[in-house]
Amino acid sequence: MAWLTDEEIAFYRTEGYLVLRALFSSAEVSALADDVDRVGRERRDLIDANNMRVRFQTHAQTGEVMMEVFDPIADLSPVASAVANDRRIFDRLHDLYGEPACLFKEKLIYKPPGAIGAMLHQDWISWPNFPKSFLTVLLAIDPFDDASGATKVYPRIHAQGYLSSQDGQHHTLEDRTFPVEPVLLNLAPGDIAIFSCFTPHSSNPNLSAHSRRGYFLSYNAQSDGGEQHAKHYAEFHDWLRSKYPPENARALYFR
Repeated sequence: MAWLTDEEIAFYRTEGYLVLRALFSSAEVSALADDVDRVGRERRDLIDANNMRVRFQTHAQTGEVMMEVFDPIADLSPVASAVANDRRIFDRLHDLYGEPACLFKEKLIYKPPGAIGAMLHQDWISWPNFPKSFLTVLLAIDPFDDASGATKVYPRIHAQGYLSSQDGQHHTLEDRTFPVEPVLLNLAPGDIAIFSCFTPHSSNPNLSAHSRRGYFLSYNAQSDGGEQHAKHYAEFHDWLRSKYPPENARALYFR
């Protein structure tokens, strides 16, 4: 049974992104919001600059440092785990891949009020055997709009492949201009957006009065490395350690 129309599949392949409305109900989104907020309240012991599970962001006006990301969160939140493995997502990715999908990684971005946005970048990184079928499914928990700093994608640029040096490092594309205008992913809670690892994207600061929580789930095609979730995080943590002087790297941990 096909879950995406031929038009939706063609749009994704041409444009590099696809928006699907109300894939999750308001009750399901509320349950996810409650559980990830519970993790944030109850697991304050994890919020440490040396813990590779969490990341921080600065306030656009004050410079205050705020905790922004749990990466991953599914092992801390049963509701998030259920969403990451939801059949509705896998069915639609099967239609895009033409084969089963495998969960590669997942992270919860809280993006509190005032948090600065993400610089323009592509998600693919030139590590050995990093899957080129990698794509991201973004589930909106809060409204994604201009005020809250919604994700912006540049359509059709994914067809050009990776645009930075293949040196195993993360690169931004702030110095690049494209012959297309970015598309703001206006999402209501329960909507999802799917975009390719080669689709350039960014976001502006959250200027609203509420958090802009989004669950960012990434997958790969089964034929492109199979199950790699544990392998990815082991490599990711090694890569993070390599960015620090040895004395600082030794202080890093994952819990």
